[in-house]
Amino acid sequence: MWIFGIIVIVLLLIMAVCLSVIRFELWIKKHGKDDEVVLNIRMLYGLIRLHYELPIMKFENMKKGILIKVEKKNNIKESKDETKKTRVDKRKIDYWQTQFIKILEATDSFLIWMKKTLSHVSILKLDWSTNISAGDAAYTAIATGMVWSIKGSLVGWLSYHMGMRTAPRLFVVPVFDDKPQFSTELSCIAQISCGYAMYAGLILMVRVFKVKGGIKKWKSILFKV
Repeated sequence: MWIFGIIVIVLLLIMAVCLSVIRFELWIKKHGKDDEVVLNIRMLYGLIRLHYELPIMKFENMKKGILIKVEKKNNIKESKDETKKTRVDKRKIDYWQTQFIKILEATDSFLIWMKKTLSHVSILKLDWSTNISAGDAAYTAIATGMVWSIKGSLVGWLSYHMGMRTAPRLFVVPVFDDKPQFSTELSCIAQISCGYAMYAGLILMVRVFKVKGGIKKWKSILFKV
């Protein structure tokens, strides 16, 4: 009987994990030279919480690129808070592009897997407001139209590949001022079922095993990262 009880408890725990969701909360704010990016991830009914913050995102020049400072916090006792600085330049972008090509080569139909996985992501909230001024009324009107076009294209792509639970709220406010200015604020909440996330991970492993040398390539990529 006690063995049967343990089996029932284990099955209930597995069911509870599968029915839980992984929740992502993204907040981006830019006002002049002040930038802030915050990402919160909650799993297993809030038992695991991850917090990423980018308090510094500074563009230096075309050669040095963008300096990014990342602060990571979580509620796991064994892990410590981390602060890292990295520089994103042309060489780093080329490196990421090369690694992505290696991932495609090491995985059977990786893009199909990604598309199916994204289709199970639900966007619960998407608010995006932007204030813009080009320093001239005519140019400000043109810039406003361009920003609307960019936002419409991005939101259209998201709604095509993911599920939109609520209609996105988009705002573009032209500021008719003599000085150029740009400020934007984005708030997004998305989630995916923990059960499907585990299933997608299992399918990804199967696709990697189908490719000769896929496991070795993935280990090499993850080790470098």
